[in-house]
Amino acid sequence: MPKPPRAPSRSPATPPVTCEQVTGLILDYVNEDLDRATTRAFRSHLRECPDCVAFLNTYKKSIRSTRSLRYQEVPAELERRVREFLRKRIPQSPRGR
Repeated sequence: MPKPPRAPSRSPATPPVTCEQVTGLILDYVNEDLDRATTRAFRSHLRECPDCVAFLNTYKKSIRSTRSLRYQEVPAELERRVREFLRKRIPQSPRGR
């Protein structure tokens, strides 16, 4: 009798990573703060999940974009107008009532 095909071997210490876990681990992965086993599982998941690869690429682009931003002081007149606009649009919360 022929032997049934074997499932790909996975180290018992390296359980598969889910898409939900990828979103939770992505910052640590990008910062290279994951342990080896988790990094291996993370990369294994990426090899099989184009959605998570796209998410990771978008995440990395977002980091690059925000790092390129420079802080600029908001002109006082603009700040006053924004605050006035928000006060008119957002109901005041009752304080101590």
